[in-house]
Parts: sequence; C-alpha cells; structure tokens
Amino acid sequence: MSPHRLAELSYVEVRELLQRGVDTAILPVGTVEPHGPHLPLGTDNIIPELIAERLAERIGGVVLPTVNYGVTNSLYGYPGSIRIKPETFESLVYEILSSLASQGFELAVILNGHGGNTAPLDSAARRAWLDHRLATLLVDWWRLARERGLTQRILGKEGGHAATDETVLVALASPGLVKKNLYSSSEIFVASSGVQGYPLPGTIINYTPGEGDVSFDTSRAAEYLDAIVEEIAGIYSKLRQALGYVKH
Repeated sequence: MSPHRLAELSYVEVRELLQRGVDTAILPVGTVEPHGPHLPLGTDNIIPELIAERLAERIGGVVLPTVNYGVTNSLYGYPGSIRIKPETFESLVYEILSSLASQGFELAVILNGHGGNTAPLDSAARRAWLDHRLATLLVDWWRLARERGLTQRILGKEGGHAATDETVLVALASPGLVKKNLYSSSEIFVASSGVQGYPLPGTIINYTPGEGDVSFDTSRAAEYLDAIVEEIAGIYSKLRQALGYVKH
C-alpha cells in the first residue's frame, strides 16, 4: 500500500492527514486512445500516474484515483478508443475539485496526460478557484517538459504522441507494456499547425520529422522523470507562496 494513494486510505487516515496539514491532492487524468502499435491504449493514464506518485513523495500530497476517460477527438474510431464529451469531462473534474474543497483540501494538482483534455480542465480549474477558492495547478506534462527543454536535453528528441518521450516513461512504469516488435514507421504522422484530420492518418504523431526510432533508448528515462517532477514541484512551491498572499 502506498501512503500517498487516497483510494487505499480509510477516511480516518485521511482526516488525520488533513489535521497534520496535508492539504494537497494530486489528480492524474488521461484518456483511452491509440498510441501507435507499440504502446497501450492507457498510455495517457499510465504516465500521469507515474508522475503523480513521484510528485507526492516530493511535495507530500495524496494521489487521487485516475480519471481514465477523456476527450478523444482526432484518434477516435481506432479500435479501443473511448471518448466522453468535453462538457461531461469538465463537469466530472469540477465536481471532484469541489469535493476536495469541501473536505478541507486547499490545493489541487491536475496532472494531465492528454491534449484533448486541456481546455475543459482549464475551465474546471478556473471555476473551482472562483467558486470555492481551491487553488489548482494544471500541468500538461509533455508540453512543460518540451518547453522547458527537458525532452531535448535529456532524450535528445522533441517528443510527440507515442514518440520517444511517452515511450520511455511507459517503459519506466512497466517495461512489458512497450511492444517494440509492433512498432511501425508507417504509423507516423508529423504534426503541423496547417493540417488536421479526423481521424488522423497515423497514431504516432511527431512534432518533428525523424523523431521516432524503434530502439527507444530508455537509459535516461529515470532522469527525465526526475527532471519533470522537479520542474512541477518548483511551480507548485510558487503557487503555495501566491496562495499565502491571496488567502490572507
């Protein structure tokens, strides 16, 4: 049993945590959709869960059960893909955040693993702050890692959907879930702001040409994860400081 997982604690233990000043809940969210032929449909859930566990160790929060279903659009229709409507997803997350506020939690960290979720998550987080004064940090982990230069510096790649960044973290979480023998370059589609398709003509979506490779060197995966967690923890610390100003 992990001391950080809310679902594994009794209500008495949660009450004791809140009384001791543990006021942060971490919510992993993702979706169920294809990630190339080599990664599982639950990739966008597996990675936020991995980050959440490490972040909880770092900042002392509790990890909520993952919201496994999300807003899948351009890859909806491939076998196994499941979607819920944006308004349904937003309402679900808002109700979760509202429940946290009513229980005495003061901060929430949403670790998002899927781009289609970002807009409704932003709306839910904004409403939770305005309605309940629950401070919420919304993190698109892959975007943060890329924009802060972590993906290029550590992995030597830009990353993408089912590309190097996601593959090495799934391998770190559970190596048997990466099926290198099924990887196929024919599945690669290079993203462009000038092109969109429904469905997309590939389930590996790279940010730059030549991103993917069948070897997927995972030797630096742990370093990559640690760097992501440290980056999020630093932003979280600044949020705590800001909360001290606006709540007093």
